[in-house]
Amino acid sequence: MKELDRFMEITKATYNDTMKQWKEGGGRIVGYFCTNVPEELVMAAGMLPYRLRAPESRDTSEADRYTTYLNCTYCRHVVDDALLGNYDFLDGFVGSNGCDQMRRVSDIFRAVQFKEPAEKDEFFLEYVGAPRVPMDEASLAYYKDEIIRMKEQLETFFEVEITEEKLKEAIREVNESRRLLHELYALRKAEQPPITGAEALSVTVAYTCMPKDLFNQEMKSLLEALGDRKAAPDHKKRLFLYGSELDDPDWIKVIEDQGALVVADGSCFGGRMFWDYVDESGDPMEALAKRYHERWSCPRMCDRVRRQDKIKEMVRDWNADGIVGERIVFCQLWGSEKVMTNLEAQDTGTPTLWLEREYLLGGTGQIKTRVQAFLESME
Repeated sequence: MKELDRFMEITKATYNDTMKQWKEGGGRIVGYFCTNVPEELVMAAGMLPYRLRAPESRDTSEADRYTTYLNCTYCRHVVDDALLGNYDFLDGFVGSNGCDQMRRVSDIFRAVQFKEPAEKDEFFLEYVGAPRVPMDEASLAYYKDEIIRMKEQLETFFEVEITEEKLKEAIREVNESRRLLHELYALRKAEQPPITGAEALSVTVAYTCMPKDLFNQEMKSLLEALGDRKAAPDHKKRLFLYGSELDDPDWIKVIEDQGALVVADGSCFGGRMFWDYVDESGDPMEALAKRYHERWSCPRMCDRVRRQDKIKEMVRDWNADGIVGERIVFCQLWGSEKVMTNLEAQDTGTPTLWLEREYLLGGTGQIKTRVQAFLESME
């Protein structure tokens, strides 16, 4: 499908054609790592939010001067791309404490400044600290103060004004993107879904690296084009995908080529990223703080019971036969989540398989063997 091919093309490039057109039109781009950073603030400042990935990276030789083998390969590949100048299209970067490794990468970026010393004063650098405890009055106030500072720094550095109306308009536009993605995911509840898990991931990744108005326009075309399509009529089992950073649709394709079909996910470039909406009534900064603090969390947050309840809800509503978890090697947070999810699976009887992986796709033979054995055990 040309509509799906378009998203796949965008996903494979670090600097895709929609971003180039944005820059050529005089637009600015601000990068970020973790979804603790409200993209609506960047949009309200008239800029394009870009979630950092390294889809064209092949080694980490440059990053190894600043990192160790104990750093996850996602962080190392992103640092490598930064040192090589592959993010020179960025006008700024907002770091966050998504995990300790991302926090340290933010420190590296502050040190290397992305740019040559003569240009460093032209590059925006900010940091947003997010609480790790469930929302209460104190944690919400803390996080709101963090994003207010981010707003003020954007205004000062770029000499723009983020008005309440601009912020509300950005919230409406991003909520529309979320609504369209929810509509896509709802189609995957069907007995014969019109889109595979790999194809769906290409759509959600494209969401992070193109202007939202263009994304919404192309999403509407995709939803209309899917029609009665049957993406994998011969699939054997339906799976729920859960895990850490994953922006490579080919990794899911390896699993689906064994006869499975990923019908839903809780990954940080997938469902967990867009699932919750921002309240469009009332104070927009208060609404942003509540949405980003209360949203479907990852293991950095101390609310495991709520996450496990969400997994059970997704498995039930999307009629999944089992769970496949994925964890990048040396990710401590998802190492603990793997243990707790396996224990929960023992209690519920849900078949669960966890796969260790690196950022770049590799070891496909082992993945195929383990997935095949997993599917056979479910028969």
